[in-house]
This record gives sequence, structure tokens and C-alpha cells, in this order.
Amino acid sequence: MRISGRRLTAVLTTLLVVTLAAGVTAAWSFGRHRSEPVAAIAQYQRGPIEDQSVRLSDQAAAHPRANDVQSVLQQYFDAINNRDYASWMGAVSSDQSAPQTEEQWTEDYSTTVDSNLAVMVISDEPLRARMMFTSEQDVALAPATLPVPCINWDITYLLSDQDGQLVLSGMDPSAQSMTACG
Repeated sequence: MRISGRRLTAVLTTLLVVTLAAGVTAAWSFGRHRSEPVAAIAQYQRGPIEDQSVRLSDQAAAHPRANDVQSVLQQYFDAINNRDYASWMGAVSSDQSAPQTEEQWTEDYSTTVDSNLAVMVISDEPLRARMMFTSEQDVALAPATLPVPCINWDITYLLSDQDGQLVLSGMDPSAQSMTACG
């Protein structure tokens, strides 16, 4: 059967409309999921605050391991803020803790206060959490590349299971930035 004239135009128009509708639907769906972390990050108010609890964005809270991630990150930051080396050791992998003696760790974090802790995104393969937070510290103990008393961090922590417990196993060096508070 051969289609020509008006029928051909109608068939091609219908195919074009269906294709465009599918494309628009896919773009809307993709954009809807992608915009959540961007919106949460845009709403994040940088700078130190009194609150030292780890908060989750709506997107991060929807991840199946959100509670585990929040718990280990809370332990990690509580350990730093409370100068509790033993608790910090329990929150990080043995690879992370091995090069850190208690004496060096205690000195490095002796003036650090971390606050405004927000997990923006939790992703898989490998498990990782993008976080924004503020650290205050003595300038002498600030990173050498940004020797200031207050730093806003945007950092992605890698997480893994070790001995049946979720721990921080490193940082994604390609997903890390810091800026002076101000």
C-alpha cells in the first residue's frame, strides 16, 4: 500500500508530534530530577551557625542509605567538634585513620568548629555524599591554600562498608571547593 498526498502529510505530522511529545516528557523528567540539588544548593545559606547537626536535602533524604550516611557524617563532625579521636576513628576507614596519629589529629583539629552541615546529594557507585558546611579554625591551622579563619566547603565524601559499618573512606578530589566566608 502506498501513502501519498494528504495521508502522507497526516502520518508524518502524527509521527512528529508523538516524537516531540516523548522528547519533551523525557526532558521534563530529567530536568525535574536534576534541578532538585541545584535548587537546594542555591537555597543553602553559607556561613557559620550555631547548629552542628547534619541535615539532609529532600533529594539526599530519599536515598535508601540516607540514615546511615547521616549517622556516620554526624559521628565524624561530632568527633571533630568534640575533639574525640576515638569516635573519629570509628567514623573513618582504616585507610583514612592509619596515617593520622592521635597527637597529630588532635593538633590539626584543636581549634576547628564545623557547623551548617548539609548533605545535598547522595549518589551510588561508589557511594558518596556531596556536603556543604562551614569550618572555623585558627588561621595557622587552616589549609595552606586558604589561610583564613572561616571557610565554606563544598565537598564530596566517599563512603564504604567496613566490618559491617558505613565509614568515610575518602574525598573525591575532583568534587571539592573551599571559599573564605564573607
